[in-house]
Amino acid sequence: MNRIRGLSLAAIVLLCFWAPLMGQNVQVSRWTPVYTGVDQATGSIDGADYSKAYAVRVDLRAPGISFYTTPHQGSVNTVASTTSSFLTKYGLQVAVNANFFAPCCNAVPEEKTVLGLAVSDGNVVAVPNSIPGQNAGLLITRKNQVSITDNNEQMDLSSVFNAVTGSGIIVQGGMNVGNQTPFGDGADPNPRTSVGLSQDGRFLYIVVIDGRQPGYSIGTKSSETADLMLAFGAYTAINLDGGGSTDLVEDDGHGGAKIVNRPSGGAERYDANQLGIRARPLGDD
Repeated sequence: MNRIRGLSLAAIVLLCFWAPLMGQNVQVSRWTPVYTGVDQATGSIDGADYSKAYAVRVDLRAPGISFYTTPHQGSVNTVASTTSSFLTKYGLQVAVNANFFAPCCNAVPEEKTVLGLAVSDGNVVAVPNSIPGQNAGLLITRKNQVSITDNNEQMDLSSVFNAVTGSGIIVQGGMNVGNQTPFGDGADPNPRTSVGLSQDGRFLYIVVIDGRQPGYSIGTKSSETADLMLAFGAYTAINLDGGGSTDLVEDDGHGGAKIVNRPSGGAERYDANQLGIRARPLGDD
């Protein structure tokens, strides 16, 4: 008690904030601006199953922010590409892998079936469904209003300008529901990709967690992914395709792309679709 009396108010607040996270061995860094309205940070789950996370926070109200997802291509839904190729082809600043897909996982630009809803600039690339594991949607309007929903065949898509879909909601109403996804918590930790939204709807969070690399990063179960999403600030969040698909890239400033994380296969996978962000340089607001 004497120690508490000796602490400043700021220190007490900091302790109150970090105590629950420290109990779960979750650590996150401060946000660092990289573009106007786009910040990045890192996180980790410490202990025997150490895992490393890389995060991007997008201010949906910032000037110049817009989104783009892989457009319809080929005779099915899309033609596979690496996330780096997607970023450079469409002049994006940040990009991440998105939907689950089939077939997997040849390292060639083959045609893919996208599992779950995908929308690109108002064009439906893959239709929604209510199949468990293919219906946790991230929906973005033309004005960057974002929502996270359980999709179904009858849903109204009139206001959806871009959308990607994952396997399940892992954070709902600020609560960790990762062990309630259609596949449960997962038998083993794996690389993960997740997107989430702040309670006030202002910030979109994109997080990748490396895995399958002992000595560097093991990966997470769904509930551990949810712990990290909560620590970064998400109030709702979904799990996207992970494993060897987990891939976060940024513009390298010279017309190319740099891979932020370490894909578990040692190289980028050819994925069916991606979620990308356009943003202005810092100070250009």
